[in-house]
Amino acid sequence: MNPQTLAFKKNLTEQATHKKASGKLIILSGISGSGKSLIGDILVNRYNYTYINKYITRDLRDEEKKAIDIGKPIGIQPVIGKYNKADEKTKKQAFLNLRLPLCYVNYDNYYGFSKDEIDHYLENGRDVVVIINDIAVIRDLKNLYKENCLCCYVHRANPKNKDIFMEIAKQRGDTPESAEKRYQKAIKDFDRYTNNISLYDYTILNTDNDTQKLSQILQDLTTRNAKRVQTEKSVKQGSNPKIYIFIGNPGSGKDKALETIRVQGILHSIIMPKHTTRARKDDDGEEMICLGDELFDMDSCDLTYINYGNTYGINMQELHERIEDGISSSLVVSNAEAIKKLKEEFPNELVTIYIHGLSKEEYILQQKDHLEDEYVKNRLEKYDQADELYYNQGLEFNHVMIDNGDLTDLKLQIDNIMRYYEEGRDFSMDKITRYLETAHRYLEKYQRNITDTNYVKE
Repeated sequence: MNPQTLAFKKNLTEQATHKKASGKLIILSGISGSGKSLIGDILVNRYNYTYINKYITRDLRDEEKKAIDIGKPIGIQPVIGKYNKADEKTKKQAFLNLRLPLCYVNYDNYYGFSKDEIDHYLENGRDVVVIINDIAVIRDLKNLYKENCLCCYVHRANPKNKDIFMEIAKQRGDTPESAEKRYQKAIKDFDRYTNNISLYDYTILNTDNDTQKLSQILQDLTTRNAKRVQTEKSVKQGSNPKIYIFIGNPGSGKDKALETIRVQGILHSIIMPKHTTRARKDDDGEEMICLGDELFDMDSCDLTYINYGNTYGINMQELHERIEDGISSSLVVSNAEAIKKLKEEFPNELVTIYIHGLSKEEYILQQKDHLEDEYVKNRLEKYDQADELYYNQGLEFNHVMIDNGDLTDLKLQIDNIMRYYEEGRDFSMDKITRYLETAHRYLEKYQRNITDTNYVKE
């Protein structure tokens, strides 16, 4: 065979076996004013991502016109002309003529994306970013691009605390009218998050004015292997029991999370008590076995850690026994080293959930007349400690729950997370009956008459 033929066949073989380069698609979602565009711009300008064009029928905003005029990529593409100058009927017909596969409607305007454009960038190894809140299109994108897609929810201000939300909007320069519109839309967008929390791979808390910390989170995000992220969550799905760890600063909503688990009933999880050397507080429930309680036994704990000068202990042997018995557990742990050990011990069962309540900025606004009080100063120090935990390990948490002060919303978030990991669980009568019988045995083990214990107020 002559050299030309050999070279030709070699070239064909190389073409047949060549795998196309694969980029990463990051979806940014979040309420109005949360910082989605800021984060998108950082990804584009600092980490070489590319905006995917969002085709629109609405008129361009003034800031968008200015950006287009200077050639800044913003991911917005009017369907007609430079500034979308046409009557509504003409613009909508032009949009429909594009036959875009990924479309949605918002406030009577049409929006859509080109799959061909996304494919072109990803197949050439380019990382891309898209900003969108429509749940149906987010699901389509995750189904289409699976292991190459990461969906991020961006959170800044709690929309259900209207006074604080409006104050932050005012500081941003919004008029009362535009702030009210943002508020109404933010409520709807936040409810979408509550109802679809398991859809998001990460939640980015854009709650600190320190852009360096935000950049660190985004740098970590850009290095994430999307396939590994999807695999880590998928291996935890199914009928196997789970260990749900709730993490957060004091006042973030951890105690309310345990309350919702008690209200939820024992079908999905039961609380795993911790032993502690501190005295009992009047709001402690069965989640704490305190020094002086009849059942206190720190020697039975094979995992201990120090928090605020007190020792806390977890009986990991019992957690193993619960898993063998098919029982899922929930507990609060906010110590980084303890979380690390639990991950090593239960790599396929542990689900870590960071709870975010009021941000430091919101708390300062709430307490602006009491900033010199010792109690407020101490709380602000604890906010700093919790923020440090989040910014150092934020992308290591499986989920971020947002406590907006509404217990129903918090319960819904927990329900949606647990049901995600229970996908495929056998809910036949025999299985559930055995589960409940076993769960009751564990609950009876820790049953006590709480009036017999000594309480101490915080």
